[in-house]
Amino acid sequence: MTKIIVTPIDMSAPGSYRERKTVMRAWRAFVDAQNDADPIALLDAQDALETVTLAHAETEDGSPLEEALDDISAEAFDALCLAIIAGKETVPNASSTS
Repeated sequence: MTKIIVTPIDMSAPGSYRERKTVMRAWRAFVDAQNDADPIALLDAQDALETVTLAHAETEDGSPLEEALDDISAEAFDALCLAIIAGKETVPNASSTS
């Protein structure tokens, strides 16, 4: 399986403040939608998170990101989203890449 590599937001780069807010708002909307059991809001939040993630991700072998996303677990995707603001590159955990 193709590994997805996420490059976190460069917190010293111009515009990083607003970008970080965008990620955090999308994550908050995701959590709120889960807690409210609102499937439409959950899909909207997932779309927002995917948009941000795609802007910071690439595959290790150059294959299309969309195809790689089709093969990862929800848990691995959540880890990718959090890595954007965590400050370090990541790839899905071993159980998601076997």
